[in-house]
Amino acid sequence: MKRHTLPEPGSRKQMARARRKHTERVFFAVVFTAIELWAVVAAVVLINDDGVLAVAASVVLSAALIAVWDTWRAVFASGRALRSLQEQQDETPAEEVAPDQPMKLVRL
Repeated sequence: MKRHTLPEPGSRKQMARARRKHTERVFFAVVFTAIELWAVVAAVVLINDDGVLAVAASVVLSAALIAVWDTWRAVFASGRALRSLQEQQDETPAEEVAPDQPMKLVRL
């Protein structure tokens, strides 16, 4: 289970770093999705076999599409968490922001 600690809502430096990391995740997710879709299309077009090879290829291709789905699910979850922290920061005055425990985003 991978944990991403969320930044403190009052820290501008941590929030800027978290936004930058989220932008990097989105960029890499777009690149990964493009490469995976290209590979899936190439495999479907180029495989001219029946039987066991066709079944194995379909399993591998479905796993590739599940990986793309999981990547985007993680990107959207981290984006939602970052937006909720940003909204909390906008609503709460700076002197009231003092979290007792650091918040953690758990990826299941």
